Amino acid sequence: MQESLRALLELQETDRGLHDLEQYKVDIPNKLEDMETVQSEAETRLADQVTKVAEIEKNRRQREQDLQIAQERVQKYQGQLYSVKTNKEYDALQTEIQAQKNLISELEDAILQLISESESEQEALETMRGETESLVERLSEERKALESRLSAVDEDVAVKMDERKRMAMRVENPVLKVYNRIRRNLHGMTVVPVKKGACSGCFHIIPLQIMLQIRQGRRLVSCESCGRILVVEEGLEH
Repeated sequence: MQESLRALLELQETDRGLHDLEQYKVDIPNKLEDMETVQSEAETRLADQVTKVAEIEKNRRQREQDLQIAQERVQKYQGQLYSVKTNKEYDALQTEIQAQKNLISELEDAILQLISESESEQEALETMRGETESLVERLSEERKALESRLSAVDEDVAVKMDERKRMAMRVENPVLKVYNRIRRNLHGMTVVPVKKGACSGCFHIIPLQIMLQIRQGRRLVSCESCGRILVVEEGLEH
């Protein structure tokens, strides 16, 4: 029985390795999907910033066109001052000229504001572009590593399965059946040591009589609370 329990502990380590490999087959695709999301969001933010800068430049060009039109109107109205024949016409032109000059002042202020805003947003764009390029490069390397790891998982699983078969042959068949049944039900550690007088799987206190049976190692002893197979705390005694 002692030899079967030793083999059972080794089998459990192999099963843990198999579980980790199977988990890789779930975790790696999830990580790859998360990477795609991160990259997509970064590229979307970059595209939004490009659009923002382009919109500012579009507004600035529009203001500059409006400014040119207003300046041309001032020149036109000023030229007409010399050809008016009544004070009313003269006053009307002066009013229009002043209105256009006010508009020119507003447009010049708006253009200066847009230039300043454009410079700031362009600087932010360049920073964001550099960060996005670095992110894409890093994610590409990580993606290749994960894809390479994923492609090797099936081969690693096959190796582990062969190893498991060899180890299972060293375990007495009744013990192996109990182990496999408990493992299916618990989906975790099946063989656990008794620590400080308690099952380390569920912390149930083990009676002294049961502790003696565990130490004798003559038969398989399970925790009456969680059903896990119990071994002595310091490992199997020789």
